[in-house]
Amino acid sequence: MDALQHPLGPHLSRLAWRNLLAYAQTGMMAPEVTIAIERMAYGGAGIGRLPDGRVCFVHGTLPGERAIVRVTKSKKNLAEADLVRLLEVSPRRVSPKCAVFGECGGCAYQHADYDLQLEMKTSQVAELLRRVGGIADLEVRPMLASPEQWGYRNRLSVHTDQGDVGFYHRKSHQLVDVVECPIASEEVNRLLAELREKPPRISGRLTLRESGAARGFAQVNSGAAELLAKTVQELAGSSEFLIDAYCGAGFFSKRLLPNFHRILGIEWSEGAVRSARETATEKETYLVGSVEAHLSESFHGGEAAQTTLLVDPPAEGLSPDAMRAILENLPHRIVYVSCDPATFSRDAKKLSVAYGIAGIQPVDMFPQTAEIELAALFVRTGKE
Repeated sequence: MDALQHPLGPHLSRLAWRNLLAYAQTGMMAPEVTIAIERMAYGGAGIGRLPDGRVCFVHGTLPGERAIVRVTKSKKNLAEADLVRLLEVSPRRVSPKCAVFGECGGCAYQHADYDLQLEMKTSQVAELLRRVGGIADLEVRPMLASPEQWGYRNRLSVHTDQGDVGFYHRKSHQLVDVVECPIASEEVNRLLAELREKPPRISGRLTLRESGAARGFAQVNSGAAELLAKTVQELAGSSEFLIDAYCGAGFFSKRLLPNFHRILGIEWSEGAVRSARETATEKETYLVGSVEAHLSESFHGGEAAQTTLLVDPPAEGLSPDAMRAILENLPHRIVYVSCDPATFSRDAKKLSVAYGIAGIQPVDMFPQTAEIELAALFVRTGKE
């Protein structure tokens, strides 16, 4: 029964409606409600409101749609629900290319036209900066589109379990059988087909990569990676000294060689540093170890007014020690590359004691998914 079709539904107070919902979730009744989707949350769920006023997250929906949903998780201030059916459909909805879209945890936006995906991700960056970073008056540049929206991944991680091959379900570690992944390249899909024909009998995770794809950390979307590199070049400008923290094999450093007299890279992966050193000029130095271990000392290599810091941390963002080193040494400019706008926004708030954001550019490294990549320029404000 639709919860709103309960005989007393239209006359219940918010508290009584919530109690009915809680009772329904015990399994006595699957509560279904009609909600309007207002916007998209970072992560790919549509946001609407239940009759009691709580925010409700629903995957598989789009802004402007009305839907009947079934509540699956109910908390004090929010809820989650599954889509039952659409009552009003967005004109920007498209047919997903993948047969298991909605089950597989990889993609979140195959049902949205690509321009809408870019718009939603751009607005999510602005919303996270406002809500997490406390920065409300900043204009976020429109997200740069990936040159390829399908078949762009040059590598893919798959899971194996006693002869089964697939990807994790959106809600669990249950394997979803995927015959072909539409966001992976032809070569990667060929490797997936070969693995499915002769699956290993052990459980674990395997990475399928194109023959020319770099090992270790490397961008999975070569075309969009070049757009990101050009963005970083624009934001970094030129100066005397560049510190490239989390430098990998020098993806950004090598492109910034003409802009700086000296470059110091820091990277934990010995293999990546070895690769960077193979083509290093006398202007470049690459250190193996954690950013936390080397960053403070690295600032001694140049005057703060002539130093640009480039950081490309993991999704967790800057560690407290790395943040402390930055705020104690205050480089002239910081170019921050992030794969997680939530932790970026958290770090932007911490940096705001001494820096302001002079520009922020999202790049769509992962079309069809909820993932967001961005690059931002921080400049000294003189407030410290």
